[in-house]
Amino acid sequence: MISHVHLPGHAAGWTSKNRARVGADIGGDLRLQGFLFVHDHGIPTGLIRDVYEETQQFFRLPLAEKSPYDATEQSQFLGYRGLGRERSRTHGGAEACEQYRIGHTTGELPLHSSAEVYHAPFPKSLELFHHLAQLGDAVLAACALDLGLEERAFSPYLEGKPLHRLGLNHYGASHPSAVGSSAGYAMSPHIDLSLLTILDQDEPGLEVRDRDGQWLEVPTVPGALFLFLGDYMQRWSNGLHRAAPHRVRTVLRDRMSIQYKHRPDYGVVVKPLDALTGPADPPAYAPLNTGPDYVAVLRSILGS
Repeated sequence: MISHVHLPGHAAGWTSKNRARVGADIGGDLRLQGFLFVHDHGIPTGLIRDVYEETQQFFRLPLAEKSPYDATEQSQFLGYRGLGRERSRTHGGAEACEQYRIGHTTGELPLHSSAEVYHAPFPKSLELFHHLAQLGDAVLAACALDLGLEERAFSPYLEGKPLHRLGLNHYGASHPSAVGSSAGYAMSPHIDLSLLTILDQDEPGLEVRDRDGQWLEVPTVPGALFLFLGDYMQRWSNGLHRAAPHRVRTVLRDRMSIQYKHRPDYGVVVKPLDALTGPADPPAYAPLNTGPDYVAVLRSILGS
């Protein structure tokens, strides 16, 4: 069963009282399952519709017009990931998905073109990205309060230029055969390397695994966004908040999804917080560097 929570409107206007209320409302679900639907989030429905339209327009372009935006290590992996470009960490084959990424960049890594080059085809998506970053910050503060921390406990880790990402994904009914996949799903089971992920889909396809090991279909819910936790929050909370394994099943008709990942600054070391560990609760997770460790994962699944 997937829970539904109503938020107090646009995150930019949340007060400390709002964040405390949200923390109380979502805390049990994030501890038990790590996922839920959020309603009344304040993001215009029309903007999300516009993002789907410009995403569809881009993916309909001939490959020759999409290829100049190819995602590489020199673009800090912003841009276009062609069908089958991403390799599965589960079965070793290609993922049956065509993707595009926009988001922040860091001065710690080479960048052959400005981020604006990769954002240019997606003005509405960039607008949505900023809305979702505000929502992500507000939810993160609510998570801190649920953990018994001060609401700004995580803020110092996101004060530079956090590497948030907005993913625009196209799953075609013909994609598995096009990449030679017989895996039974279009995107392999995994946990996101993020603090939290916020997702919308125009067709069902996403599945999440609950604490009992059962895969649950995530339905499309008009006006609601699906939120789930990633590796970094599970690691920081020493397992008090659960990261949600998820996958995309093979789709019978074309599907698109909008997937926002809330992340810390480049090079932040994520490890169980001292305030949440002790003799009775030793650290259950090793440190992970959101700079080189994260880039190594992207290299492994995308190459340069």
